[in-house]
Amino acid sequence: MNIYPTMRARMGSWDYYIVKMRMEDLVKEVDFAHEIHDNKTLDKAIQRSLNETRVKQEIVKYLAHSDDRFFNSIVVAALGGNPKFSPVSIDEDPQFNLIGRDEFNNTFGVLSFDGKQHYYALDGQHRLMAIKTLLEQKEEVPDIPEGFRDEEISVIMLVKRENDEIFMRSYRRIFSNLNRYAKATDADTNIIMDEDDAFAILTRRLLIDHEFFWWDGKATESPIVQTSGKNLRSGERYFTSLQTLYNMNIILLTTPERERDRFGSKEHRRFRPSEEELDALYNELSMYWDSLIDAIPALRKDATRMREHSVKKEEESFEKDKEPLTDHLLFWPIGQDLLAKMARTLLNRRLPDLENPNTEQVTECLKVLDGIDWELHSPPWRSLLLVEDPVKEGVWKMRSEDRKQAIEVSQKILRMMLGIDVLGEDGIHDLKTEWHALLLPRPDPKQVEEWWDTVSNSI
Repeated sequence: MNIYPTMRARMGSWDYYIVKMRMEDLVKEVDFAHEIHDNKTLDKAIQRSLNETRVKQEIVKYLAHSDDRFFNSIVVAALGGNPKFSPVSIDEDPQFNLIGRDEFNNTFGVLSFDGKQHYYALDGQHRLMAIKTLLEQKEEVPDIPEGFRDEEISVIMLVKRENDEIFMRSYRRIFSNLNRYAKATDADTNIIMDEDDAFAILTRRLLIDHEFFWWDGKATESPIVQTSGKNLRSGERYFTSLQTLYNMNIILLTTPERERDRFGSKEHRRFRPSEEELDALYNELSMYWDSLIDAIPALRKDATRMREHSVKKEEESFEKDKEPLTDHLLFWPIGQDLLAKMARTLLNRRLPDLENPNTEQVTECLKVLDGIDWELHSPPWRSLLLVEDPVKEGVWKMRSEDRKQAIEVSQKILRMMLGIDVLGEDGIHDLKTEWHALLLPRPDPKQVEEWWDTVSNSI
């Protein structure tokens, strides 16, 4: 017989029971649907396929290494076992006299089974597999943390009411709904809240400590970093978005040696480094940003004046006491991603000691970036990254069609312009051909030659 202290509750058509189980008991008692049902027809194949790689590489390691480990409730279906709920009355206990509500007498009690029941996971099968994998120790997994077998987890039990087929239909429905309406937290929330991901921690620290990104928290939003959504719009005051800044920080900190150690991987971001490591990483990251801002003074300009597609370079708009309106690639997410990649590559190639850089050396490596014409209406960006609307003449927008290829070609051109890649005559010709094939709308041949000459002369 199995007996559980429980709370009974009801929602919709379901009566369910909230119990706690020891980790060791959970592993022994709760199975996966495919272990219970021999029939593999589509009508019974109701269990979501398990991602074993994710379980072993992420969840098991989280359980083994995080002292703050915590799982929410696992939802299980109970089949058979003649379940019986026996309520416990609280009427006779004087300390509950003030409550005086009858429903409490039907809420707390004992749920018993005769031992012939089967439990299988309705929601939380990856969590269940991780606990099983860790406790069974059949594969190469971390050691079991001390006391983990006796730790407890909340389990929500749904008890069979009808015949098998009706119950299975209800089970499929609730399984589908649990997974359909479960919504992962968005990227901004993860960056703001994550206390294990080093890059999230460092990105937040930039907003608190770095003079360029500093936000005192008194205003509703940061004046420099947009904290909701990745895309930026013309006229907005933000230099960048939280998501873009986070991704740039990963790129900037990923040296070749760290990359070999899977630094920045999803697995790496699940475990918080020591405070000493975080301080060292922040000092390094802060130095990179100091040097980037010193090397490219335009980054300090008023962002509300730096993202205007309608203003061509030859038609810059001037207003008294304001920066001229322009369309600067480094104030758009595409350009900022390219900037971080080029900066990291320059540092990899030119720093005398990658593991112990100083501000003077980093700034010297990056100052070549200020020699690039980042104005989007200038070649090679115009008609490559910034394209004219095919319907509305004179309306320009960031490219969406063949965007990936355009970014790849932009990166190749930047590497050539910055001297990272030294191309021979054939290499330059091939790159020009790739660039030309992506231009929208296609300029006339004379214009193409003039634009490419501008690019070539900047090498």
